[in-house]
Amino acid sequence: MHNKEVKRIVLVQISILVIFIVLNIIFNLAIHNYYKQTLVRNNSYVIASIIDKHPELEEEIISSLIEFQNDNIKSKELLEKYGLDDIDNLEYFNNIQNMRKKINTYSFSFFISSFLIINVIYIIFIKRQYKRINDIHKYLNKVLNGDYSLDIREYDEGDISNLKNDIYKMTVLLKEQNELSLKDKKNLEILLSDISHQIKTPLTSMNVINDLLSEDNIDSKVKQQFLMKNKEQLKRIEWLVSTLLKISRLDSGMVTFKKEKVLVDSLIDNALEPFQIPMELKGQTINIKGDSNIEIEVDYHWTLEAIVNILKNAHEHTPDNGEITIKYDTNPIFTRIMISDTGEGISKQEIKHIFERFYKGKNSSKDSVGIGLNMSKKIIDMQNGDIFVSSKQNKGTTFEIKFYKKNI
Repeated sequence: MHNKEVKRIVLVQISILVIFIVLNIIFNLAIHNYYKQTLVRNNSYVIASIIDKHPELEEEIISSLIEFQNDNIKSKELLEKYGLDDIDNLEYFNNIQNMRKKINTYSFSFFISSFLIINVIYIIFIKRQYKRINDIHKYLNKVLNGDYSLDIREYDEGDISNLKNDIYKMTVLLKEQNELSLKDKKNLEILLSDISHQIKTPLTSMNVINDLLSEDNIDSKVKQQFLMKNKEQLKRIEWLVSTLLKISRLDSGMVTFKKEKVLVDSLIDNALEPFQIPMELKGQTINIKGDSNIEIEVDYHWTLEAIVNILKNAHEHTPDNGEITIKYDTNPIFTRIMISDTGEGISKQEIKHIFERFYKGKNSSKDSVGIGLNMSKKIIDMQNGDIFVSSKQNKGTTFEIKFYKKNI
């Protein structure tokens, strides 16, 4: 029997049986003593009556009584001779009749008392078990009402204890799910607030432009410029909403990274493609150093997004005719990509906030929103990677990315 509750019930039943046997033995001993004392009293009465009439026979009677050998036939004939075979009609034998009545009364009382005691013990035990079940019922009602503070665990064996422990584990999971749900709601609230805040500025600009465009005497050349500005603002809004939705998917854990082996130089080449013309216009130089055979196992599209955001930051903060250097190498522990610029650098006060969402440093461009680096960090962190930043003012900034290998 591996079930401790069953063992406990069996133990209670055995204990009750033992109690009953002990009580029965005590009762039988008491009856035996009572019966013996009654016989002694009756014999004493008979002997005393005989000796009272025949004192000279005292020694003979006592000696005969001690050495008496029972002869049923002879004793029966003697009783019949004097009409003593029917003792129920003799007043002399009232003690024996009373004894029989008392024995019957005591026996009945004993069995009733034993029955009640046994049932009381068993009922108390069963009530304790049902109380434990009722405690589970009350606990579940509190959990359903959102109260996860109670601890129902029992450091014991048995099905009820195991049930309590399993229910507690489910409560912990429900609590975690509830907290995640509240966190998701809070994130959604923040996201909607952020989108509203970030879209407000370009929408205001577009409304102003639309008011100007509604004027009748507006020059066609100016009108064309306003339309171009509106188009830029619409692209900005589209990019902003798209980026915020990507961050929201990362925050909620909805993104599944499809890992594949990717050549680092190919990843860097594709990340640099959108910046070729802007960099040429600013006269910026790109230096790439690394073994073309180095691979990393990542989700290509999301990792490309992370690298693009870092390169965008480097391009925006590198002055005209400046340099951007990309180095990559590998070792048995990780593969490293380093992106350095020769920009104005980041102050010690600002560098600790660089990956915070919507944080914009004092040197950020007016079009900067402050979400690109935050998204890059999330993407890298979620792929068993790390990103670090180091900077010296007026000398430049370096972003160091490490992708750790599977066997580490």
